[in-house]
Amino acid sequence: MTDMRNTQKIALGGLLTSLAAVIMIMSNIMPAGMYTFPAASGVVIYMISFLSGRSYAWSAFAAASIISFVLCTSKEASLCFIMLMGYYPMLKEHIEKIKLKFVQYILKLAVFNASAVLMYFLLVFVFSVPADNFEMFGVDIPLVFLLILNIVFLVYDYAMTAFDRVYKNKIYKFVTKIIKKL
Repeated sequence: MTDMRNTQKIALGGLLTSLAAVIMIMSNIMPAGMYTFPAASGVVIYMISFLSGRSYAWSAFAAASIISFVLCTSKEASLCFIMLMGYYPMLKEHIEKIKLKFVQYILKLAVFNASAVLMYFLLVFVFSVPADNFEMFGVDIPLVFLLILNIVFLVYDYAMTAFDRVYKNKIYKFVTKIIKKL
């Protein structure tokens, strides 16, 4: 939004950053939302990029990442936000500027898989989650889980595309009308 003053952008960014952090902290109460809450928080950060600008969104991402890392008991949820879901909606927009769809999907899946593998190694080697926790009946669960998550990620990517369309066409206009009245 170009017609907002810097103080308005900072205030709005602060409010939405705290909303993203609160959504992340909800993973303490509902651990089943280990992947849902980081995705929802990422959408809030994405909204900041439209309302206040990219630099404000990256600052909000950094602040929400620090807050979630410190206050979330689930380091998996926190790492999921930091390693992918917090910045992916903004990155997705840049990747989709590439004209060839298959190149877009290769890049998106490369980012996802690199993030997922790095997250696994951080959990095992930095946060001391035993590697045998990721095995069941002799089957290496991370590899099976990674394959399943690739499919889930593609569904998430599609859902983000649909949300982006609705956000740009309806929600953004509604929110900007409210902000102009303030």
